[in-house]
Amino acid sequence: MAQRPPKKARASAAPASASSWADLPLDIAGDVLRLLPCYADRICFGAACRSWRSSARQHRAAPRLPCLAFTDGAFRGFPADARPFRLPAAAGHHSSCGEWLVFECHDGAYALADPFSHAAMPRLPRLPRVHVRADPVVAAAERALPDCRHPWREQEREPEPEAAAPLSLLKLVVCSTRLVAAVVGQGRHGKLALCRPGAPSWSMSGDDDQWRRLKDMAFYQGKLYVVDHNEDLFAVTVKDEGEPPALSRLDRVVKGRPTLADTLRRVTLLYLAESGGALLMVGREIFRARMRPGRLARTAPIDEHFTVFRAGFRSSRWKKVRTIGDDRALFLGRWCSRAVLLPEEHRPEWGDRIFFLQDGTGNEWPHKSLSYSLSVYHMQPPGFDQYDWPATWLFPRQGKLLAPPF
Repeated sequence: MAQRPPKKARASAAPASASSWADLPLDIAGDVLRLLPCYADRICFGAACRSWRSSARQHRAAPRLPCLAFTDGAFRGFPADARPFRLPAAAGHHSSCGEWLVFECHDGAYALADPFSHAAMPRLPRLPRVHVRADPVVAAAERALPDCRHPWREQEREPEPEAAAPLSLLKLVVCSTRLVAAVVGQGRHGKLALCRPGAPSWSMSGDDDQWRRLKDMAFYQGKLYVVDHNEDLFAVTVKDEGEPPALSRLDRVVKGRPTLADTLRRVTLLYLAESGGALLMVGREIFRARMRPGRLARTAPIDEHFTVFRAGFRSSRWKKVRTIGDDRALFLGRWCSRAVLLPEEHRPEWGDRIFFLQDGTGNEWPHKSLSYSLSVYHMQPPGFDQYDWPATWLFPRQGKLLAPPF
């Protein structure tokens, strides 16, 4: 009768160690990663273990679509069926600028951070630290906006900012690692301010450059552009060789068509975005229906429509655009706007669409508080109206989304 081997011998015959998911080859892990459609799944993939985190860094096929960043630290990917996720370190942000979230620090300075990789730029100075340049600025004069005043109500006029009054950050654009531009001011009036990341102060022009009603700003083909309430497009020339950088010229390169200003019934919002090598301006007009006598303004229904123009630099005129292309979509908001080339699987559903983020840009009506929801041309995707927190677009770079948020 054969004897059974000792227990110790039987145990030694078993495998020394069982394979784990961490031993998944990097090329196979990359294939898995490319099949994950939404931000939350990709971030969880990189957070699983060091091996998968290494694979996430090597395979940088990040989603091309933006996400919505909410001030409570929640994020929502695009399209709307992508499940939300939360990064506590992103809570309390002030605004966004491309792939950066902008935070206002306790001392009034501004910090720019990538919430997915924890990369950060040197801090921007607080706004009270403004160096007013005495150098003359060559600038086109602002055209007067025609008034449309109701006979029973005086036209609302907002005074220009006073020298001693505090300034607010209205728009921020990162032009390069050496130059950041901002629109600063109060209410509807603003000026351009420039600085270098990490510098002690902003640079702003003096009294020779008037306060303007600037609507949006964009960095296009190596140059800074701003559009005002008259739909005039200005090219900004910056003296970049000295310290601090300074505004030297403000040239009108596209002449707009001033519209009637009726603060009771119409507000026009303007957005700048580059698309397919062209600089686009999207005009979004919000109308309030004509009111009956004695009816409160805040109860009047709202209607809106939009028009897309392309900057014709040779003719100095805006040219109407009837399509932005079936392969792309425009994502527009107060702080951040961008045209996005869509993945092929999303083009039939989202191609040639414009997504407006209602993020407070309609505050020209003091009694009207716009919700933080999404207004879409031709369709309304479900799921984007579930948040009461302020939101902004965020456009992560492909090489940084896959790094875990810690």
